[in-house]
Amino acid sequence: MWHALRAELVYFRPWLLGGLGIAAGVGALLMGIIWFVPDADGTPGFLPEMFLIIAGMVVSFIAQSYRWEERRARLLLAGPLTPRQLAGVTVLLPACLVGLAALAALVKFGLFALVTGNFELANLGFIGAFTGEFLGYAQMGPLAQEATAARRQGRGRAAVLGWTVFVGAVLVLGATMVFRNAIQGYLGQLMVVVTAMAVTVWLYEGRTDFTR
Repeated sequence: MWHALRAELVYFRPWLLGGLGIAAGVGALLMGIIWFVPDADGTPGFLPEMFLIIAGMVVSFIAQSYRWEERRARLLLAGPLTPRQLAGVTVLLPACLVGLAALAALVKFGLFALVTGNFELANLGFIGAFTGEFLGYAQMGPLAQEATAARRQGRGRAAVLGWTVFVGAVLVLGATMVFRNAIQGYLGQLMVVVTAMAVTVWLYEGRTDFTR
């Protein structure tokens, strides 16, 4: 499974690098505006890091679309992978992409603090909060895909459970915005991520057709 996950990360690396490059460019432009435009002093300093994490989430959705169009599940099943292992790859790929983007955000934060001497500890909390939030949204993609597959394959109860968890997860993620950068928000995000991943794996293992 880990070899397959690594292969997927290598396959989608150009998309991730491109997304991070665009996000870094937008962040640099924003930082320039903050420095040279006096009226922009109220702009939050964590926005460049947020753009990087958003890029990881967007790339995870792009990867999911390509995996569906290219029937990569069928390709990977040609090797020594079980449905459970393939399900693991499905949920771990978004986590890895968002995690790598969060790591890039931390590197940017550290370099900026080193160059300017301006270390805003509160921004580290926001990086963590946005990572949990956008990772939760990234996991909604595989969950929705598997709930749709369950409905298409006539697995009614599984489809209802999948969509119920999907709606509940979106509502919880929305509620965590009120508690962003607080322990309640982190716990809510963790609950959403773990639940979405677990239900997605369960739905994937119940598939009767792996060609789509």
